[in-house]
Amino acid sequence: MKNLLLICIAIFMSTSVFALDLQQAKSQGLVGETNKGYIAIVTSSASSDVKKLVSQVNSQRKNSYKKIAVSHGLSEVEVGKLAAKKALEKTQNGHYYQTPSGKWNKK
Repeated sequence: MKNLLLICIAIFMSTSVFALDLQQAKSQGLVGETNKGYIAIVTSSASSDVKKLVSQVNSQRKNSYKKIAVSHGLSEVEVGKLAAKKALEKTQNGHYYQTPSGKWNKK
């Protein structure tokens, strides 16, 4: 379990290619961390750049979750939920996250 958490941390560090853009989108309240380990658009209207960013980050996360799931005998959903817990811990004040019921909250 400890190894799985370390791998989840590595996933978030591996998204550093998108870090600046993702960080800006989070800071502007455009996207937030979901309760399933992915990011989603929080606003009702988002630019094509934000939609593209969400798609790219989620695609990278999905690929990572698949690899972790296979190597640890877990489902992608389980890995995503573990990653969501880690993401919530790392969420900065003023950024959005999704509660278990699906509601968006600002930390």
